[in-house]
Amino acid sequence: MSGLNSLSRREFLAQTAALTAASSLPTSSFAQESMLTRAIPGTDEQLPVIGLGAPDLFFTTPPEDPELPRSLLQAMVDSGGRIFDTPAFFRPDPPDVGGIVREMNLQDELFLIGKITVEGKQAAMEHFDKTAANLGREQMDMMLVHNYKDLASNWAVLKEAKAEGKVRHIGISRTHNADNETLEQFMRAERPEIIMLGYNMHQNEHEERILPLAQDMGMGVVVVEPFRVIDDGAFFSVTAGKELPDWAAEFDCESWAQFSLKYILSNPAITSVITETSSVRHVIDNMRGGYGRLPDQTMRKRMSEHFYSLL
Repeated sequence: MSGLNSLSRREFLAQTAALTAASSLPTSSFAQESMLTRAIPGTDEQLPVIGLGAPDLFFTTPPEDPELPRSLLQAMVDSGGRIFDTPAFFRPDPPDVGGIVREMNLQDELFLIGKITVEGKQAAMEHFDKTAANLGREQMDMMLVHNYKDLASNWAVLKEAKAEGKVRHIGISRTHNADNETLEQFMRAERPEIIMLGYNMHQNEHEERILPLAQDMGMGVVVVEPFRVIDDGAFFSVTAGKELPDWAAEFDCESWAQFSLKYILSNPAITSVITETSSVRHVIDNMRGGYGRLPDQTMRKRMSEHFYSLL
């Protein structure tokens, strides 16, 4: 895999007839059906199975296309999505995303995920409050300790915030290079409501232990990095120039992006998948992965074998 040729998603999708169809579909074409939803374990709250993440353009609006972040969010909402994984506050100043969400009057419409990315209890408390204020929310939907950052202090802050009614669901994220042993110990000891993981048919180290454990313990699982194969987006380098197999139509799959998303969603432990893109037509394509049939276990095996045959 180290010798993969670099191919951007824009370049790849431009080659496919499926993209041409997906990019030209008006969002009203979804009016006769709804995106699949799944309940947050232990609650009656149903979430659409595919949401949107926040690339850098949500942190600092690109001056050459200042409307792009709004267009991406609007495409998700119009396509039946509601989950928005907001930017982590890695930088000193808050991101532009809060103003964008408020200007669009979406702060109460979206299911907003925030992440704690600092060290120390006081810093974490301030980080939490800045995140909520930036997004115009008195109560966050979900907050995560991001990539185990100062886990002991930050987890305590999130538990206190939940007890005070500042957040509805709390958990942790570990997007890649995961230590399953540490994660399993934390899950058993602290019982987070939600875990966020990098997972797909190639990045599948969580499949044997972590995902079944989350399902058994009644924890939600939010997946990120659905197109990661060693390097982010390399999934499309693997599939470049390859025809989508005819049998993908058996589970209403129109593109290679949906091939990966539907594989992930066909694992019953998964609550939702977060996708990240800077293209409106890619948002539409991704969201369509949450519509129609999903593959069964026999088909999942066939999908995985076919993908690995392309490596």
